[in-house]
Amino acid sequence: MTNLRGHHLVCLHFFCGEGYDSTFVENLKKVVARAEKEGVTVCSGADEVCSPCPYLIGERCRDEAEIGKMDASALELLHLVPGQEVSWNALRGKLHELFGEWHDAYCIDCGWQDACTRDPLYRELQLTAR
Repeated sequence: MTNLRGHHLVCLHFFCGEGYDSTFVENLKKVVARAEKEGVTVCSGADEVCSPCPYLIGERCRDEAEIGKMDASALELLHLVPGQEVSWNALRGKLHELFGEWHDAYCIDCGWQDACTRDPLYRELQLTAR
């Protein structure tokens, strides 16, 4: 199983092959492939996506306070807790019900929004969430 923190449980569904650098992108591809195949274990704090992130300092994100709030919000919207196991398809199935609230709270000011808007699922959810 792939260990993922709260906001990655939502945001990785919109991954379109972009990231900080080629190492980061290759890691994301592997993480998403494993999550799709094996499922996910919800974790708190840094996860498998974070390992090559330039903002990871030791075991913590440079912006942990802000990111931690996003994680908590994602877990609340998904009705999950750290340690819980969930399939990738089950997560994907919950996106329709939570996307409007998630988008308004986090996507509008997110630096990754341009990348996400290229994803067909993201665009579909934008249209149906209103």
